[in-house]
Amino acid sequence: MENTAPPPASPSKNPQFVSWAVILGIAIVLTAFLFVAGRVAFPPPDYKDFCPNAERSYAIQDEMTCVAAEGEWVPAPAGADEKMLGNCFFEKCQEAYQAASEAHAVKFFAFMVVAGIIAIIAGVLISGSAIVSSGLSYGGVLALVIGSIAYWGDADDLIRLAISGVALLALLYLGWKKFKD
Repeated sequence: MENTAPPPASPSKNPQFVSWAVILGIAIVLTAFLFVAGRVAFPPPDYKDFCPNAERSYAIQDEMTCVAAEGEWVPAPAGADEKMLGNCFFEKCQEAYQAASEAHAVKFFAFMVVAGIIAIIAGVLISGSAIVSSGLSYGGVLALVIGSIAYWGDADDLIRLAISGVALLALLYLGWKKFKD
């Protein structure tokens, strides 16, 4: 009698957990790479560049020294310790630093969004390796999230709504066109 039993199933090349580990590795390392590339391309402002005398604010004890250091002298309130004549504050420089930080956040956001979209498109278009395709796609989504988080606090509600809406529509469109049932 002939053996009609099917041949034994060949084991999978890679266990499923190894595939997911590589996918997550690609996504995380791609995002870390893009984050560092964004910081290299658009270095964040350094507080010391805008407020170089801020660290000395407690050492300045008189109005003339404070004004010479571009600070704002605030006299001590009545009834304060006789040794304390006032405080020297450098908040004027804080406004310029804040403006530079907001400008940096916009540039970093734009970089991460563009890089994330490119990674998602590459992940959708690449064929031949589902692991690489998935890793690029997940990394692109993560880059979009990190870029949005970096800018989220500086954006007003309409910009947040627009960012969320555009991202949602783009992902729905890609999902609809690429992964039809």
